[in-house]
Amino acid sequence: MKSYRDRQRNLEQLSRHMEVWADELGAFETRAFQPLGPIREVSPAGGEAVVATGDGWADRFGVHRFLLDGPVTLPEGPGVELRLDFGGETLIRLLDGEGRVIDSFAGNERHKRFDAPRGVAFTIEAQSVARGLFGVPNRLPVLREAAVHFFHPEVRALRRRIEVLRNTADTVRDKALARALFEAGEIALAGLRLPTATSEVGPRLASRNWTLDIWERSFEPTDQPAPVGEAALATVVAATVKLDALLADLRRAYPKQGKVLATGHAHIDYAWLWPQPETVRKINRTFASVNSLMEKHPDFRFLQSSALYYRHIEEEDPALFEQVRARIAEGRWEVIGGMWVECDTNMPSAEAFLRQFIHGRRYFRDRFSIESKVAWLPDTFGFTAAMPQIMLHAGVDKMVTIKVSWNETNKLDDSLFHWQGNDGSRVLVHTFDAYDNDGYNMLMTPAALQEVWDKHSAKDMTDAVIASYGWGDGGGGPDPDQIESIPIINSMPAIPHIEHAAIEPYIEMLAEQAKSLAVPVWAGELYLEYHRATLTTQGRTKQLNRLAEYGLVAAEAASVIDRLDGGDAAMPDLSADWQMMLRNQFHDILPGSSIREVYEQTEPELEAVVARAAAVVTDRLSAMAARRSGADEGLLVANLSGSSKSGFQIASADTLPASLAPQATEDGFVAAIDQSLSPLSLGFVSKPSARTAKASVEGDCFRLENDFVTVRLDAHGRIESLFDKASGRELMAGPGNRLLLYRNDLPRNFDAWDIEPGFELGEEEWLSLDGMTISADGPHLAEIKITRSHSASRIVQRLRLWSNAPRLEIVTDLDWHDRRTYLRTAFPVTVHADEAVYDQAVGVTRRPTHANTSWQRAQFEGSAHRFVSMSETDWGAALLSADKYGFSARNNVLTLSLVRGPTYPDMLADEGHHRFTYAIMPHDGRWWSETVQAQADLVADPLRFVPASSDGPYEIRPVTFAGQQARFHALKPSDEGENYVLRLSEAAGRRGPFRLEAPGTPIAVDAMEEPLENGRPAIERPFGLSSFRFG
Repeated sequence: MKSYRDRQRNLEQLSRHMEVWADELGAFETRAFQPLGPIREVSPAGGEAVVATGDGWADRFGVHRFLLDGPVTLPEGPGVELRLDFGGETLIRLLDGEGRVIDSFAGNERHKRFDAPRGVAFTIEAQSVARGLFGVPNRLPVLREAAVHFFHPEVRALRRRIEVLRNTADTVRDKALARALFEAGEIALAGLRLPTATSEVGPRLASRNWTLDIWERSFEPTDQPAPVGEAALATVVAATVKLDALLADLRRAYPKQGKVLATGHAHIDYAWLWPQPETVRKINRTFASVNSLMEKHPDFRFLQSSALYYRHIEEEDPALFEQVRARIAEGRWEVIGGMWVECDTNMPSAEAFLRQFIHGRRYFRDRFSIESKVAWLPDTFGFTAAMPQIMLHAGVDKMVTIKVSWNETNKLDDSLFHWQGNDGSRVLVHTFDAYDNDGYNMLMTPAALQEVWDKHSAKDMTDAVIASYGWGDGGGGPDPDQIESIPIINSMPAIPHIEHAAIEPYIEMLAEQAKSLAVPVWAGELYLEYHRATLTTQGRTKQLNRLAEYGLVAAEAASVIDRLDGGDAAMPDLSADWQMMLRNQFHDILPGSSIREVYEQTEPELEAVVARAAAVVTDRLSAMAARRSGADEGLLVANLSGSSKSGFQIASADTLPASLAPQATEDGFVAAIDQSLSPLSLGFVSKPSARTAKASVEGDCFRLENDFVTVRLDAHGRIESLFDKASGRELMAGPGNRLLLYRNDLPRNFDAWDIEPGFELGEEEWLSLDGMTISADGPHLAEIKITRSHSASRIVQRLRLWSNAPRLEIVTDLDWHDRRTYLRTAFPVTVHADEAVYDQAVGVTRRPTHANTSWQRAQFEGSAHRFVSMSETDWGAALLSADKYGFSARNNVLTLSLVRGPTYPDMLADEGHHRFTYAIMPHDGRWWSETVQAQADLVADPLRFVPASSDGPYEIRPVTFAGQQARFHALKPSDEGENYVLRLSEAAGRRGPFRLEAPGTPIAVDAMEEPLENGRPAIERPFGLSSFRFG
């Protein structure tokens, strides 16, 4: 031993020696391979052929079936498994003689060996698609392997110990311990007596990767190597026993530090690098694999969120669904999250966000009698400050994520904290960080466990940290090696102990402990310093999502108002439309980070939702108008918002009633109306506004004017002046609506996801001007049309000034045909403010306009819904948007991101035609005023109307509210009984009285329609979200 210790090697050399030993043991693991066959391949077209290992598929399209009809019976006992690799992502089923499924599992590049039932005859049926784990098409799919593998379990056990020992020694910080671990391995291995005869060793080593590259086939790999004799195997067992004893000594000298509560997980992206139909197959494969693993590993636990995934299995494979239900009842399969899918949280409306929880929680309650109160969102790209109260309103008071650990610049200090939203609500958040070891798809290695423990900052409050492991992003979840590695890892010294655990009970325990602990508080949004371009990429999908959100809310509200107005039509069942929209809010669909095929499905689906919702609105408005027909022609107009409209605008592709003196435009007909509409009301209108808007040109100077503002354009078509008549002040501090092109939009990591910090270095202004003309000259609308070309793209912008509104609209038609290019618009304004207000799903978020700190510098792009505003005490500017979400406010410049041209994962992202609207307006410094709120509503969701006639004006307003300034979210049929639910939030950030008048006796409820302890109808908190049931 002395001479051994004298020959010092560094730790890297010792580690390499263990790596070589593990590879050597792997060469002696196999006893024999028994090929399976014949195998029939059935192509999607019905063609059939017999194939063998090494044969290519008939083609690479669609779902191929592989059938092994000859029965297979595995002998009892250890050391035997199936080895199957059909060349793609595969669902493998083992069928008994009656055709019943006795086992099933996922097959892919991470799952190739399977512990199949022993002593029973079965046939094999496989369904495979020619794609890899991450959706990459396999252009030359080949049947790679189909065999029974007989192996030496003694050799496998020692190999695994050596691999885990090496990773442990590489991980621990104590160099003395690392050296002791390597020495323990070498001492234990010194007694091995594996075969050394060239004729035995050669064929075994011929299959190793490092030999295939250099040997000229002195020996051919073999499926039937010479057996390892009993004497040699006895030395393997002895080496294992010796190593276990040495490790026990080291554990006493170096006790384990920390505890990791681990659950299996599969993070199945509902769509990403594969289309949605493939996701259903991924879910089926994963659920089948997990169920099979639970049969073989009694301690194994697994977690899966997303109610939609379970419904897919319920519909596609009822037998598997019942098996999953049994695993859930056992307590080993954990249902968590309470959401329909793991959605984006920055862009969905408050109502859509709530419906994620409502549909998800109701499904889990109905199918499994489970009430999950933990939002499981490991991969969502940042979290709005409106989220805590949305969660609480849906009965969910805790959240788990790891995504905030992805911040590029700044790191959150705490892994356990209370998160305070913009209304003061708090939820408990637990994060775990295994970024260097695949995050929420954590590798099951000592290095991963050490990382997640080291980065857990709440060790003074809790003795454990959670983690999820398994091949994710469609990879099928944990594999047997990962599960079987856990006891080996626990035999190692120093590194954290790992336990199979369910996550939600532990989070519940933390919540109880937190009541008596000084848990840190994080106030405001959880901004992700990464993936900022997801607020912009795939703009058409974002626009359709916004239209679907407003449309579904309007359809429900119109139906309820019609019923309260005396209508007898049945309430429409819009649940399927809601669920279709909700699934398309998944965190890789709505953010724009999926492949082309996803959006080829998503956009038609959302278009259909928008159309169905619009049809319901038209039908119900028409029914109410018909009950009041008379001699005067006009319109029945619906104000389905929380702000009154003291002046509004109507635009129609078809003609409008002559009583409104409609003005013809290039898009149809328009009319401005001065009549006031109360919040959540319908009114008959038959008189146009008496105000006028004018357009004029003098030389190169184009001009728009109404009673509120005067707008002047420069020779390039930019806004040179926007003069507010009421205050006598100029809004523009420089040319406005500057179209800024960033020609080198080339992020270093994630193309569709990211805006590279420093992107401004490639800035150039789109000044080319193909034409500028007056396209409308009052009385209702004045408009200047500007056309520009750049590279392969063309933009037509109509700068519109209505006669009765202070906002300048910019209606944009963009034909976009450029890659690696990013387009924004910028408005420098005469406002000095240290912070800007960004409208959110509920309430607002305030962000600094300066960049004093690294946190502020990192927030160079932020999410907003209807507007961003900068204000002085009595003066301000608001940038309004119908369906764009990426804003910034730096110094005195407001910007809006319009479109990008990334190439991955969709080479044609945003290619083609876009039509969108944004607007700029001055205000009196009160962004919360009804003026700003009403203008924002009108841009985001123009009023709906139908032709009507009447003998005089009337208003339909069966539900009224007053006092607090409110934002309307929903008026819907109750999910329970014949009642109705009204949902509002406070819009101005202040407290005050609130009065609600509705049929029956309204009571306050939560989103699940459970009565609140104090059922008095009230909006009690600034930006508070409230629901009321009545009827």
